[in-house]
Amino acid sequence: VIIGGGVVGLSILHSSLLAGYNAILLERNPDLCDGASGRNSGIICTGVDAPSGSLERALIRDSISRVRDFCVEHNVPMRECGSLVCLWPWDDHDDDTTTHVEDEKKIDDENAFVTRAVSSNDKLKRVLQESHVAGDNHAALLTSETVSELEPALSSQCVGAVHIPGEIVVDPWLFPLALATHARELGKQLNQDKNVDVIQTGREVVMDASSFNAKEGIWNLVTQRCGKDNEEVVFKTKSIINAAGINSDLMQMSASSVASDINSPTFAARPRRGQYIVYSAPEKFPTLTRPIQPVPTDRTKGIFVYSTLYNQIVVGPTAKDQSSRTNDEIERSVAKELAAHATRVFDTHMGSSSLQSDVDFDPRIVGEYVGIRPGTSKRDYQIQLHCHANFITVGGIRSTGLSASLGIGRHVVQSLLCSIVCQSEEKMVSVQQQAPTPLPDVVSLVEQYHCRGDGCIHVGGHEYRVTHPLTRMGWGARTGIAASGE
Repeated sequence: VIIGGGVVGLSILHSSLLAGYNAILLERNPDLCDGASGRNSGIICTGVDAPSGSLERALIRDSISRVRDFCVEHNVPMRECGSLVCLWPWDDHDDDTTTHVEDEKKIDDENAFVTRAVSSNDKLKRVLQESHVAGDNHAALLTSETVSELEPALSSQCVGAVHIPGEIVVDPWLFPLALATHARELGKQLNQDKNVDVIQTGREVVMDASSFNAKEGIWNLVTQRCGKDNEEVVFKTKSIINAAGINSDLMQMSASSVASDINSPTFAARPRRGQYIVYSAPEKFPTLTRPIQPVPTDRTKGIFVYSTLYNQIVVGPTAKDQSSRTNDEIERSVAKELAAHATRVFDTHMGSSSLQSDVDFDPRIVGEYVGIRPGTSKRDYQIQLHCHANFITVGGIRSTGLSASLGIGRHVVQSLLCSIVCQSEEKMVSVQQQAPTPLPDVVSLVEQYHCRGDGCIHVGGHEYRVTHPLTRMGWGARTGIAASGE
């Protein structure tokens, strides 16, 4: 049983079924990807900002090596554009650079520019070096002139950039949808009872009421249907995979009170809110092809500016720690911060409000949203095996769940699950090697979305609610690939 219906849980389910395991996914919300996976950026990164030698970087690299084939096979739209890590004159400086800036006040403008350029070049060289260490061997330094040629919409103040060619922009909702639809196809192949759905939404795990038989190695997992009837169903399972996102530490804590061989979590959730603002593409600007990101720090990747597959300009996310695991309200002060950043990057005014009565009204704003990222007190993923209790926790996936999802699924199934569920005991079924049914083309999905008018689409015999704001905004406007189908 996999607990959690975000992109990570769906990838684990998909990998489990591909390997022949009898698996099922439980999601407490009525819809899939209604948490962090429904509020991400839609950018698949290459792991340059993940700690060197970390499990996070390794799983991102594994995922990025397969994601293109996955998108092609499942008809998930993508833009293989790479990204630009740009350095700007207003970027925060380290101590050495600050000293240089103070010294520059004493010398002429020409020498000041040289001093600043040397410091900036060092920063970009560090990004380039880390990119190569991460496996992006084709990453390269670009001059400000080259940046202007590649992205003429940007301000000419860009000092220079590192081009990371491996990064990809995808539709952030269609990617996990492809995992879900193929998982359901695989489930029908594996289960003799064709009425069994391997994805069950609106079903909450009641871990405190569950039990584990250590002698037999069997869990009796109690679940409750969310709604008026509160229907209770007990799943008898040999293993549990905890992919509960921001609540993975709480789920493990509850499980530790049921099975003595499960330790209390060694990590604690640290919710980090990322706020975004979305504009329609400025009419007078050339299309922005590559995501524009700042030089990352140990704490955050910084605020991105990029174009979705629907030709809408996204600015975000911010990175603000908070105690609440659920508060996703828009903060006006943060919206102003995002608009100010976009104004500098484009060198043209970008407003922060969609309200006509607001002094900073901007008619190009099509929406805003906040995602609560499942950060923890650790700098790496917290993927832990409790072998004597047949329990696996997949926590601390922070902001790279989409990027690493394929790698996480394979790692959990091939490296961990196989060690606690013997293949001979499981009587695994051989999955027929047949191509998955690809998703319908975007234009037909958009047409269905508008005709229904209830925020849902019907694919592969199942109904899915479009939970990601970027997909909803793009489909609502019928711009980019939603208009052309390209």
